[in-house]
Formats: sequence, C-alpha cells, structure tokens
Amino acid sequence: MNDSFSQQNRRILVIDDNPAIHADFKKILCPATASKIELDDMETKVFGEVKTSQEPTSFLVDSAFQGQQGYELVQQALAAGRPYAMVFMDVRMPPGWDGIETTAKIWEIDPDLQTVICTAYADYSWDEMTAKLGISDRLVILKKPFDNVEVVQLAHALTEKWCLRQKARARMDELEKMVVARTWELQKANKELRTEIEDHTRTEEALRQSQKMDALGQLAGGIAHDFNNLLTVIRGNVQCLVADGPQTPVVLEGLQQIDAAAERAARLTSQMLMFGRKKRMARQHLDLSQTLTQFGQMLRQLVGEDIVLEVQCDSTPMFIYADSVMIEQVILNLAVNARDAMPQGGRLRIYADSVAITADEARRNPKARSGQFARISVSDTGSGIPPDAMPHLFEPFFTTKDVGKGTGLGLATVYGIVKQHEGWIEVESEPGQGTSFKIFLSLVPTQSTPGKPSPPTTEIAGGNETILLVEDEQIVRNLARRVLQRHGYRVLEAGSGNEALPVWNEHQGEIDLLLTDMVMPGGLSGRELAAKLLESKPGLKVIYTTGYSQDAFTHNLVLEEELNFLAKPYAAHKLAQTVRRCLDNPLPSLPNPTDCCTHG
Repeated sequence: MNDSFSQQNRRILVIDDNPAIHADFKKILCPATASKIELDDMETKVFGEVKTSQEPTSFLVDSAFQGQQGYELVQQALAAGRPYAMVFMDVRMPPGWDGIETTAKIWEIDPDLQTVICTAYADYSWDEMTAKLGISDRLVILKKPFDNVEVVQLAHALTEKWCLRQKARARMDELEKMVVARTWELQKANKELRTEIEDHTRTEEALRQSQKMDALGQLAGGIAHDFNNLLTVIRGNVQCLVADGPQTPVVLEGLQQIDAAAERAARLTSQMLMFGRKKRMARQHLDLSQTLTQFGQMLRQLVGEDIVLEVQCDSTPMFIYADSVMIEQVILNLAVNARDAMPQGGRLRIYADSVAITADEARRNPKARSGQFARISVSDTGSGIPPDAMPHLFEPFFTTKDVGKGTGLGLATVYGIVKQHEGWIEVESEPGQGTSFKIFLSLVPTQSTPGKPSPPTTEIAGGNETILLVEDEQIVRNLARRVLQRHGYRVLEAGSGNEALPVWNEHQGEIDLLLTDMVMPGGLSGRELAAKLLESKPGLKVIYTTGYSQDAFTHNLVLEEELNFLAKPYAAHKLAQTVRRCLDNPLPSLPNPTDCCTHG
C-alpha cells in the first residue's frame, strides 16, 4: 500500500442483499455533476453553511449482495494492496451469513475496516452485537431509513478515521524503527565503550606490571652488579692462592669449594641480569625447529621416565634472531617447572609453530603486537598455578615451591630473556588441570651467515707494558693489580674517571692500555674517560669491564669478549688473557666521543 493511497483512501464496500440499496448508496456517495447543486442545497439547509464552490467528495463504491461475496472482495482488495476504508453492512442477508457474522469474519482478515451496520429491524440488540463482536471503535449502527447527509457524514468521518489510523500506524512504525536503530546504536556504542574501558584497564594493568617489573629489573641488575664485584674478588683471590701453591690437600679442597660456590653464585647473578634484561646477548639467526628438536633430546633425560615428553615443530623452518643459549634456558626453566608440578608423572608437550597476529588480536593484548611470530608452547598436566599467584608469577624470588626447593628466579629469567628478545608471554593455568606457557618471538625471513668461531685458547703470556687501571671498587682494583703485576705488567691506579685524568696527564707517553670499569662515580664514566684519552692518544688500547650487561653500553661502541671487553665476575687467568690479546691486537681502539654513555 503506497503512502498517497493510505492518506486518501475513499474506497467503500456496500454489502446488502437488496440491489436498490446499492443504487441509493452510489447515488449518495458518488454524485453526478448534474446533481451537485441539489446536494449543496441540502447541506446548506441542514448545517446552515454558506454554499461553497467546492466539488463534493466522490467515493469509490463496490457492491456485494451476500456476506461471503463481501468477504471475498475484502480479501482481493487486501491482496491488491488497495483495502477498503469502510463497509456499509446490512444485518439480514438470507440465506448466507448475516451482517454480524460477516463483520466478525471480515475483521479477522482486516481489523482496520470501519464498519457501519445498517438495520431496520431489532434483529440484534446492542448488547447482543457487542457480545458477538466486542466493544469496538470501528463499529457504528445506522438505523433504516437513513438520511443521505448522515450517510455522507459517516463516509467522510470513517474514511478519514481509517486514513488517520494508517498515518498513526506508519508514524508509530517509523518511530519504532527509529527507536530500534537508536537502541542498536546505543548498544553498539555501549559495547564499544565497554571494550574501550576493558582495553584501557588491561593497558593500565600491563603498564603497572611492566613498571613494577622494570623496577624489579633495575633492582636485580644493581644487586647483580654489586655481587659480581664481590665474586670477582672471591674467585680471583682463590685462583691466585691456588696458583701460588703448594697447598695442603685440606686447604686446596677448601679453596676449590669456595671457587665452586662463587661460580654457582655467578650463575645466579647471571639469571638476575637476564630478568633485568641486562645480560649480554649473542644473537644469531636460528632455525627454531632445529634448535628445539636437538634440545629436546637433552630434556628427555632431565624430566625423567615418569613424564611423557612430546616435542613437535612445524615442518617448515622458523628462523628467529636470538641468543640460542638464552632460548634453551627459557625452555629448560619451563620444563623444570613443569616437571616439579608433576611429581606423580604426567605429560609435557613442547610445540613450536608460526602464527600471524592481526591488529585486532594485538589490541586485545597490551603485550602483543601485529606481525608474523614463532610461538613456543610449553604445556603440562601438573598441579597448575593458584589464581592469586598469577600476578606475581614472573617476579624475582617469588615461588610457590617449598622452602629450599626453588630460588624464585626460573620464571623471572624466562620473563627477562623473552622481554630482551622483544617478545611476550601468555599464561593459562587451571589448578589441578595443568599450565600452558606461550612465548611469541618475531620471525625473520632469511638465515644469516654463522658467527665467527671463538679463537682457540692459548697459553697465557705476560708482558712489561704499562696499564692504567681505573676501578672504583678498592677490593676489585687490588685483585686486578695483583693479577697484572704477577704477569709482569706495570700498573698505575685510579679510583674514578676524574682521578685517572691527572695520572694520564703525568704518564701519558708511558701508558699502553686503559683497563676501566664502565660504571663509576664522579660524573665521568669509563666510556667517557676512554673517549677523552683516545683523543690525545689514538693508538691507546682499551679494555672495558662491568658487572652489568654489555648491551647497556654498546650503542655505537663495538665490544668483543676477551679482546676489549671483560664481563664481571672474571677469573684471574681471563683477565691476563684478555689484556695480552688486546695489546697484541694490531687494530686500534675506536673512540666515539660524540655518543658517550652518561649514566655511568
């Protein structure tokens, strides 16, 4: 039904078994032009209105002589999309349906049809009609004989009422659609807002966790630096005492136990540096599938016979740019944790595949980013992790194991290594059901050339060169001086960069090598000191030492282990070996005075 028709519907159906009645209705409702004046005069007499020049409204009148026929016409009109606005219905129409029955049936298919029941007999009382049809605003009773004006007014009023009803319904439909659309928009906006709030909450939580872990990493790095200085002194003096010999068996055994304990402590500080992302990395292009397959053979012996170990990888190579030792350390720590969580046996599955992280997926996880990644999954069927422990899982020294059975550095080390490789970790765990760690590392497209092999170990030789030793820790400086003097070198000392400058000014022509700590008080770091000295003596050889990570100081500075860099804690023989190699190296040290380390 089009809008213009619904607003101007003048279609009327007359249902009456008397043909003369139909003629009367058409004469009244469809006046010919010739009878216009007569009708105008009649309306003027009745209503006292001044006659206008407007033409009377002409209705479209259809006829039905039985109730069934009228019902069929209503059906046809509805199907054609041109329904009747009203019907004049006779009550008595033998032998078929009477007017009340016809009305009831027609309202079943067209509830909007305005109905005027015309009756000359008291066939039905009003109560009887309403009992059959109900009280309805669509029903009007017209007593015969009726007045023509009454018929016309009823036709005007009821067809207009029908049109208004359609307009109201259309408007309500329109409003309902608008409400539905607006509701949908509000629901969508509300959902987006909830998602945004959830994302914001996750991001804030991730930021707080990251800041906490960074602070813990700084603390761990600082502790490791101080421990490395102490361990350097312990191990160096023990090795010097052993070298001085001869020692009684009891003393020698004690010295060896001290050295072994110091070496174990050095490994713990190394883990702390890994957590703080301050451990030096030796990156290379690795085929992760090959690395895991080879490392899986060692893991089978580690986890024991009561644990079923599955190691699976994609058939295609997956290259990552990583430190192979650190990646193995990650797998080892997770495997040990899984083994400890399954004291009665179980299943440990290590699986590696490549995944593409979309921007939408990355937005749902503040730690993630989009791109192509290698995913390492380590899953067990162990005891799981308690929910209250999850937020502290990667904090150093936090452990759910019994006292004496864990250092709390295993997962902290995993976290530090993965973070240092610019990856992230996802953890899923259910108490009593097991735990799954997923590690994501960036894929690289091609394999690099293998790194150069380490130089072969040679017998340590001494010399008679002059060395400027700059170290703020007195006990470390004393040890280094002792080791160097034992190998024939002349040693000049300074406790800071600023103290070293006057020593340099006095002995510049004699000094062959600068051995300096990176981190020193007084505002002049080892790197800045070296840059100043190299400006006045470009051929000066330089060795840097630190208890921190080499990576913290390597921006625009090439450091090579055992040539111009010595990581603490170092052994006495390693110090002597590095000094000799640096002095014998034909290439001069490369200064970089424009980009010095300033955090000293």
